[in-house]
Amino acid sequence: MPLHCRALPAVLLAACIPLIPIRSFAATEALKAWTAASDTILAHVGKAGQSPSGPPALGNLSSTSAAGTIVTLSRAGRTRACQGSLHPEAATLDEEAVRLARAVADGDPRYPAVRSSEVAGLTLRVSLVRAIHPVSRPDALNPSRDGLWLRGGPAGEKNAIILPGEAKTARYMADEAMRRADIQAGDTVEWFRLDLEWHEAPLVPITSIAGGK
Repeated sequence: MPLHCRALPAVLLAACIPLIPIRSFAATEALKAWTAASDTILAHVGKAGQSPSGPPALGNLSSTSAAGTIVTLSRAGRTRACQGSLHPEAATLDEEAVRLARAVADGDPRYPAVRSSEVAGLTLRVSLVRAIHPVSRPDALNPSRDGLWLRGGPAGEKNAIILPGEAKTARYMADEAMRRADIQAGDTVEWFRLDLEWHEAPLVPITSIAGGK
């Protein structure tokens, strides 16, 4: 995001700035989706040899049902490219990660396509949406653990998502979501807490961090 997107299930463009997430107790699926996304991006930019498993073969991917997924590339803490959707288009989790990873490699509309020369400096984060809970206000959210989704406008056409670790306070999460969604005076606004599971590591893996609920 910025997450200027049409009504879901439109693709979400995420300005994800992953910081230090808490540890997940169920990061296995996020790790598998991360691996599928990493292999896809590296193969797409001609660096498949830097992936331990090489380009993914769809027949070998997980059969776990797809979930809302956000795939983010960052460099030095700043977003390089991000694509995601709260409602998956693919049938399985890994296929959805592959679909979004291809879109990330081709280039978030705000950025040029990813180049092979820059992969060593990129970090990949794959976030899985496990639950969406309506909230009256986001004041009680934990910004290191919870995601925030704002939906607003006359037809719910204005959207923004703040991922865990992207904000230090719940107030900043709300203000930043309003800014990204371009909410104007008089716009109807709905708030949702996102329960997320994620895995984050350098695109050319060295160490990794998992997080979520």
